[in-house]
Amino acid sequence: MPEQSEAEFAREERVGLTYMFWGRVAVLALLALWAAATVPIDRSLSYLSVILIFLILGAVPYWLVKHGYGGTLILALFLMLDAAVLSYLLIVPNPYELEGWSPQMNLRAPGFLYLGVFLVYMALSYKPALVIWAGIAAICSWSIGYLWVLNLPDTLTFSSRDVLDSGLSLEEALHRVLDPKAVGLPRWISQVVFLMAVTLILTLTVWRSRQLVRRQVAAEAQRSSLSRYFSPNIVRELTTNGQSLDQPKLQRVAVLFADMVGFTAISERLEPYELLELLRAFHGRLAKTAITHGGTVDKYIGDAIMVHFGTPETSRDDPVRALRCAADMIAEIEAWNTRRVTAGLGPIGIGIGLHYGDVIVGNIGDNRRLEYTVLGDPVNVASRLEALTRKLRATLVTSASVIDAVRENDVDPLSILPNLRPGDAETVRGRTAPIEIWYQYATGPFGRS
Repeated sequence: MPEQSEAEFAREERVGLTYMFWGRVAVLALLALWAAATVPIDRSLSYLSVILIFLILGAVPYWLVKHGYGGTLILALFLMLDAAVLSYLLIVPNPYELEGWSPQMNLRAPGFLYLGVFLVYMALSYKPALVIWAGIAAICSWSIGYLWVLNLPDTLTFSSRDVLDSGLSLEEALHRVLDPKAVGLPRWISQVVFLMAVTLILTLTVWRSRQLVRRQVAAEAQRSSLSRYFSPNIVRELTTNGQSLDQPKLQRVAVLFADMVGFTAISERLEPYELLELLRAFHGRLAKTAITHGGTVDKYIGDAIMVHFGTPETSRDDPVRALRCAADMIAEIEAWNTRRVTAGLGPIGIGIGLHYGDVIVGNIGDNRRLEYTVLGDPVNVASRLEALTRKLRATLVTSASVIDAVRENDVDPLSILPNLRPGDAETVRGRTAPIEIWYQYATGPFGRS
């Protein structure tokens, strides 16, 4: 799971890099439109030049990292360059090209907020370390610029104490604060605290997102692991409401048994590994068909597979899906046999038993090992009907209860299996009362001579 988590994070980080670049392009495009619409053409060219610089500063690391050059180090260096260039442009140049405009007045302009946009943009990186680094770069670059202005010869520095505790009148205090050369230390402290707070919040947001991905990856890994032992419908129930499976309950289900005809003879001719591969291919085809029809693959018993329809929740069309599943299993094995014969291999026969009735559904076992299954007479009957296919040389033997339930769904069983026909009532082992059956003859080497 850790390897899967890291791979997921790496993927999100690569996606985040793309989002960062195109997010940057979108913001710069918005600023370009704003400059073109609101700033005179002679001044808008300088704004558009600055926008182009930032577009290049974003495109270069994006291209380098995407092509495998430098990685995080390249991003970190360009982030520092981003913060430095942005701070310089917000502090040093005369944005309005007005005579007498000073860097001290730039510190009062709202341009500082673009550093906040710069930090928010970093959340797309999906890397908490890069967000922190961007915050450090922004704080350091802005502070260096601010301190540079503070140390200019004509700068008038003041603090809150200078204004509030010196006994100045309101007029005198305003004159000092609003002097074009005045620079207040409290503003710088507030701005640094603002950048630190934004960095902290964004770092926690990105970290939280990574934790959510970690849990999602863990859940998917658990679901993937469970899917190797349970059918998808049981996995969904386990991962969303697992406790509902703990209490066994009585419900009506269709039970299907299918196995390979002549398995004992086949196993004598094959090496163990060849036999294993054959069983995997056989089981795989039947399980895939069962899952396609919404069945629950209960277990594999040697060469046989047990499937039930109506678990964990029942549906009116359970018997219809069960009969259609049986038909598609037969068709799947016939198609497989065509390919096997073409490859010079022997055909594989299938026998299916199907019954519909009330069973106990739920987890059985003890605290050390549980098994989700169905228990009851319909399970035994379905198994016996599957064994009856040998006697009748049939691919399918189903009880009349399945046929009746299919008809109750306004479905003609012959529309599913045209060769299905009623048979004489049969007495199966373990039951005194005979069972009315329907069956379909097998064809080819497994059918009647």
